[in-house]
Order: sequence, then C-alpha cells, then structure tokens
Amino acid sequence: MLIPVLTEPNFRSYLWAKQTMEGIMQEATRRKYKIVTLDAEAYETIDYDLLFGDERRMLIVIGTSVSWMPKALAFFTSRHIESIFISFDPAETSLPTGMVRMDYVGAIHHLLTYLSTDCARKRIAMYGYNPNSSADNIKLRFFQRWNEGADHPVTEDVFYNLANLEACYKQFQQYAGRFDAVICANDIVGVSLLSMLKRDGVRVPEELYLTAFGDSKIAERVDPPLTIATLDHPEMGRQAVLLFSHLCKMPATASVSSRVRSQLIVRASTACIPDTTVDRMPSNDADAFENSLNFYSDPEAEQLLRAETLLNACDATDMRLIDELLAGTSLDRLEQELYLTASALQYRKKRLINVVRCMDTAEFLDFLNFCRRKSVL
Repeated sequence: MLIPVLTEPNFRSYLWAKQTMEGIMQEATRRKYKIVTLDAEAYETIDYDLLFGDERRMLIVIGTSVSWMPKALAFFTSRHIESIFISFDPAETSLPTGMVRMDYVGAIHHLLTYLSTDCARKRIAMYGYNPNSSADNIKLRFFQRWNEGADHPVTEDVFYNLANLEACYKQFQQYAGRFDAVICANDIVGVSLLSMLKRDGVRVPEELYLTAFGDSKIAERVDPPLTIATLDHPEMGRQAVLLFSHLCKMPATASVSSRVRSQLIVRASTACIPDTTVDRMPSNDADAFENSLNFYSDPEAEQLLRAETLLNACDATDMRLIDELLAGTSLDRLEQELYLTASALQYRKKRLINVVRCMDTAEFLDFLNFCRRKSVL
C-alpha cells in the first residue's frame, strides 16, 4: 500500500511534526506499507495521476494553521484526492475524508476542572494563544463557554501570542495580579512565561499556578517543573496510518475522525496537588479564526524548540559534555573527564552542533547559555 504524506511548510522542521512523522513511519513499517513524502511547498505542481497510479487517491496531511490547511483541502478535493488531516480541525462545512486530532476539549476541560476544583483557583487566564492555530482556537472556544455567566469580560482573561512572546507577556503583566492560575497554549509558551515571571519576582506556584499543553523535556526540567496536559504526537501518526488502512477498505462516503486522548501530569508548578477530577466533557468544533500568524516565527519560541530538539537527541554522555562546555572545560580535560578519545569527543560535539543548526562552537555555546538562562539546561 502506498501512503503519500506532506507536512505544512511552516511546521515540518519542528519536533512535534517530526514525532508525528516518526509515528507514521513506525506503523507503516510494521504493516509493510510504503511511505512517500511530498514537498508541501510544491503540492500544487505534483503529477498526482503518476503518483497514485492504481492506488487509492488518498494522502495524509500534517499541519495546524487555519491559513494554509483549508487551501490544501480545497485543492485536493477539487482533484478528487481524499485526505487525512493530522492536528487540524476544519470547519464542519469542509471536512477531509479522515481526521486524527488530539482531544483538546477533553484536555482543556480536565485542566480547568483540576485548577478550579482540586487547586481551588478562582481566576484562570489563557496565555500565549495563537489565533492561526486550529488547536488553540478549540481550547479558547471551550474556555469561553466555561466562563459564560462570569461577572467579567472573558476577553480580559485571554492573552494572544501574535508571534511575539515578549509582547504577549507585557500585555499579561498589566493584569497578572488578577489571576491565581494560568493555562498556557503549549509548553514552549509555558517555559517562556515562567522565565519572565521569575525575572520580575513573581513566584510559581506560591503566587501563581502555571499549566500548559505538551510533553517536552524542557517543561520537565525547568524549576518548578510544569504541570501539563500531554500531547502524544507519535500516537497521532500511528492512528493516521490505521485510519488510512481502514478507509482504503471502505467506499468514499463519509468522514471518519479519531481523537487521541490527553493525560494530566501534575508537577510542582501547581504545588503537586493531586488530580482527582474526571474528564467527561464532549468535544465541540466551530469555525476557526482567519489569519496567517505563525507562532514559531517568534525568536524565543524558535530557540526553545531548538532546546527541546537538543534534549531529545542527547544521551547521558552528551549531557555531561554540554555541562563541561558550559563550564569552560578544555578539550584535553574533557577527554579525561568523559573517557573519550579526541575523535569521539569531536564527533559528539559536532553532532550536537548540527542537531541545533549552529554554524560553529561559538554559536553553539551562545545557544547553550540561552538554554541555561531559561533553566532548561
């Protein structure tokens, strides 16, 4: 079986998209399916008749923005190509053949219930939300419904990240005293907010509880570690292959959706208060905002994503090497400390430099110092 896959250009280099692709590859390999990766920037020029041949005219699309994904769906539909979308929630008037999505409604409901019930938080803010993300719009719509009937405008509780985390924080800073808890759009935003709060002397969790969506290593390494609602991107990839296989056996008469459930991992950013809540809220989809903002264009967000990529690529020896580099240890001393030959040491360092796309050792050290300032190393 042939499975073509393309990833929205803005996101194909980021860890969550790579993890989704890894899940696709693992399940396809297990089932002996053939994966063909397509150039998403040139998807309108591909010869699809040649690509599919006698195979089912269906492909998988990984992406999340409301400015790019609907255009791709319209293009494929006009050429009688079925599509399975991963991570994107379209308007109900324009559905792909298949969808694999996180259960964001269940996750946001779980976080809100945990914070309000177990943690007794009375005023919760939504922070760092990107209006170009279909996932963020789902979380936001549920948050707004949750707050219906409140004696304050819901808009005052939502702080948008328009590809500028510093500006988002400045907006939040004016109203921070109103809140006793924050739900961040993702763990990158959460790490950024925690760093800025520390800079300004705001204590987490003593003065403000902090939660986020994600499952990154940096969210676990900061002090205090972040309470998070998990996002299992490899499982989404695996589910997409299973859905592809199922749909190939079915007539093209309906849209099939699969949701991957989230788990709540409680950590010190909410004082390690145990979770006793149960998520029972059904999901609900609505129209997304129309714009073309890209959260990942923010320099700090891009650096934190690189930090997460680095941590995922490191073993114990790599982490020791990073610590020694930050301490200014000489190469001769490093050989002795790490029990490595000069060539093995150089190989490891070069590999790490390439992982985070640095040009040389000096740039790599600058990047490591950034990570140290953000408390992720």
